[in-house]
Amino acid sequence: MTIESTHVYTQRNPFAAVRTGSYRITPPGAPKDCQHHVISLAGSGIVYKPGDSLGVWPRNVDSLVDAIAARLGATGEEAVTVAGRSLTFREALATKFDLAVISKRLLEACLAQGAHHFGELLEKGNEEKFRHYLTAWDDSHDVLDVLEAAPGAQFSAAEFVPLLRPLAPRLYSIASSQTLHPDEAHLLVLSVAYDVRGRERLGVCSTYINDRWPLGTTAPVYTQDAQKHFAMPKDPSTPLIMIGPGTGLAPFRGFLEERDAVGAKGKNWLFFGDQSRSWGYYYEPELTAWEKRGFVRIDLAFSRDQSYKIYVQHRMREQARDFYAWLEDGAEIFICGDKGKMAADVQKELQAIVETQGGRSPEQAIEYVSGLKKAHRLKLDVY
Repeated sequence: MTIESTHVYTQRNPFAAVRTGSYRITPPGAPKDCQHHVISLAGSGIVYKPGDSLGVWPRNVDSLVDAIAARLGATGEEAVTVAGRSLTFREALATKFDLAVISKRLLEACLAQGAHHFGELLEKGNEEKFRHYLTAWDDSHDVLDVLEAAPGAQFSAAEFVPLLRPLAPRLYSIASSQTLHPDEAHLLVLSVAYDVRGRERLGVCSTYINDRWPLGTTAPVYTQDAQKHFAMPKDPSTPLIMIGPGTGLAPFRGFLEERDAVGAKGKNWLFFGDQSRSWGYYYEPELTAWEKRGFVRIDLAFSRDQSYKIYVQHRMREQARDFYAWLEDGAEIFICGDKGKMAADVQKELQAIVETQGGRSPEQAIEYVSGLKKAHRLKLDVY
């Protein structure tokens, strides 16, 4: 196995990896479906490090593919050409195009065939309306929605595929150490599923991995190097603070496995949480075993287990004195998870801890945190 071999498999030239094992982490009846998966890299020569990601090329949901083909009056067996390759319309819809995110080209083509209500969305100055139409969580529109809203528009298979956005792979933080699992990459995957206007919408890759990638079969994968922005401390004696609620825990399982496997002497501290401990303490047996050994310190925040909300930044505040002491001892801080609110709230709390525990002014605290980033002691992997 050589480092050079990692360049063989890329986003455009993926490895056909077999899903060899899995188990559901959340119990039956839980409001979330979170699963652990084992992906075999045997024979690939792929090398990854803790913090890196696995890219997975998914398949669209068959029911959505079939509904789009039916709306167009297609059998699905029509031949279309995609990137110089001939394949059936159904296979192209299933594997080559994003059916959840619409393109302006599709709206323009429907407008040209009489769907005049799309005109307003496409007018200059209405970018915010267009963005809402595409991405509003409870009011988003996919390709089937557009076709149903333009009943007079008709396209042949060959005319239709150029109107679609290409399907992109999805990246998942690898939840394992290759030192401990030489021929495997582990994933922590939360299914995305929600209703919009009475129709269930499914996260294309999360539900593909959790529900539609049969055990023992292959899917195209590749690794993405994240070492420039999310590499573990080079010195194994460096204290490590990990903040990762929800599936943001994934890379930190890999970090802890790696440090345990190589006998790293640095202290480890994890801040983790979800909505409820009864179903949302991912990897609880492993983490509890490490905690009992004194290998990792863990602070938990389950937001809905009490009458008031508790998040990871609140646990940071409660442990502010120790948190600052770890900073002064050279700790590196890693934040993984939600980009929209969690990461901002955690960084705001970090600044407050520096201010209160370090006796600094707000401006000095901002400068201190900025210095952590410049020194690569504060690293983020957010999405």
